[in-house]
Amino acid sequence: MTNKLVVKSNDLISANYNLNLNEQKMVLCAVSKLDRNDEKFNSISLNISEFIEILNITDRNYEQVRNIARNLRRKEIIIDTEKSEYITGWFSGVNFDKGDGNITIRFDEDLVPYLLKLKERFTRYELKNILSMKSTYSIRIYELLKQYETIGKREFKLDKFKECLGMEESMYSRFYDLERRVLKVAKDEINEYTDLNIDYEKIKTGRRITSILFTIEAKDQDKKVYIDFLNEFYDIRKMKTKMGLKNENFSSTQIMNLYEKSVEKAGNEDIDLFEYVRLNYNHIKNKARNSYSYLLKALENDYASAIGQISLDYYIER
Repeated sequence: MTNKLVVKSNDLISANYNLNLNEQKMVLCAVSKLDRNDEKFNSISLNISEFIEILNITDRNYEQVRNIARNLRRKEIIIDTEKSEYITGWFSGVNFDKGDGNITIRFDEDLVPYLLKLKERFTRYELKNILSMKSTYSIRIYELLKQYETIGKREFKLDKFKECLGMEESMYSRFYDLERRVLKVAKDEINEYTDLNIDYEKIKTGRRITSILFTIEAKDQDKKVYIDFLNEFYDIRKMKTKMGLKNENFSSTQIMNLYEKSVEKAGNEDIDLFEYVRLNYNHIKNKARNSYSYLLKALENDYASAIGQISLDYYIER
């Protein structure tokens, strides 16, 4: 089970939900067993003995696994986008087989767009990266940073960061406590167990800490592995065409860097990211020799005021 892939849409990774460590691991083990090319969810069978080992439940308490699954039936996910706030759940059904030692689960059908047939705006990692973690916050922070691996950094406003981790507003009101119990633990666990090395710095407004800036570096620097991944999970040629870059000699890595820069810039704006690149490219394409570097700057600063154009077109169409 440990070498399975977890693939989730970026909207689901950024969603607001509150799961404990074992609930997180059950969800991610189940996600790793999905056939991502299916049109709808099929039942997923987890071997209880194997799962007990993964969760490090020392007394081999089958009832504890049953309770984890039952709790997940009641937990909400809030997927907040520019257009809507959508509330759903994780599992639609759970069958605990007393005879063969398996637990069979089915994801809620509302999660189909966020877990199946994903072609764009998703994050992928190996299940083994999170199984040794002892903090549920470490898993959430790892996923949020894995999204931005190709960019190499991600900044969060402090209140938004706590919201992404499913924290109540009153939790860790002193930054000292948040850093000691969450940030330092996550940094140590991510750097020890996963394919990333991360660090963070505190950003102040006046004397008050208001943001956290993470730096992200992949441990695996083998470019061929990364290129093979891009070609397997993304249609790079199609992306280039949609971005208006068909005539540019940009590599797969460069195309993904442009795409991720658009994701970073757009934030919670629910816009067509390919159109965002295309408009900025058209704005600068005859103005610089190094069109790739200049286009990255254009995306960072939205030289074409593309977000406004795309948003206006959307409301006119409606």
